[in-house]
Amino acid sequence: MNYEMLKQMIKRFTHYLEFVLASFIAVSVVIGMVDLVRYLIIIYTTNPYHSYDVIQKFLGHVLLLVVGVELVVMMVFHSPTSVIEVLLYAVARKLLIYNQGMIDFIIGIIAMAAIFAIRKFLFVDKHTNTHNQGFVISAAASIDTVNDLMKLSIPAELGNTIGGVISNIAHTTGSRLHEGAEFNVSNAMIRIIRMKEDVIEQVSIRIN
Repeated sequence: MNYEMLKQMIKRFTHYLEFVLASFIAVSVVIGMVDLVRYLIIIYTTNPYHSYDVIQKFLGHVLLLVVGVELVVMMVFHSPTSVIEVLLYAVARKLLIYNQGMIDFIIGIIAMAAIFAIRKFLFVDKHTNTHNQGFVISAAASIDTVNDLMKLSIPAELGNTIGGVISNIAHTTGSRLHEGAEFNVSNAMIRIIRMKEDVIEQVSIRIN
């Protein structure tokens, strides 16, 4: 058994483990939804002057279940977008439910702004299409992520990220990196959409 076969076996095994863990989380979320009905009964029977704390705990429970759902999506589909959404819901839960003061509130706002900035500049949804040129994605996206999202078979030995793959191919073939340059990789055509100071930031991928 060579190294590549062992690597693929370990990768498949970890995917199965993630699926099992995601199943446990999904079942826990379903069970946790039963408590939402109990919260509604408690809210209905609680004196209006004392219902604030109950409603706060109810909202915290709901947001926690939402985080659990997003964790399942992240573990099953390995989507960069789902990672961002998990972080957003987690920060929102902390900000809205467990805010301890103005400093916590400001830190939460800064954290959410940072997450939105990451989403805008580092991750682009896999269904984004630019002038019918292909699916647009950050050059920082990992090869495993790109292969899983678009059902491609780009060899992992070419680079860790899609930008790294393009750079390695350009170096090997003596091609110049510039916006608009296109490269055939496996069963896909990859086009450089945006560069900054010779660093690839964004690419489009079109399946051949």
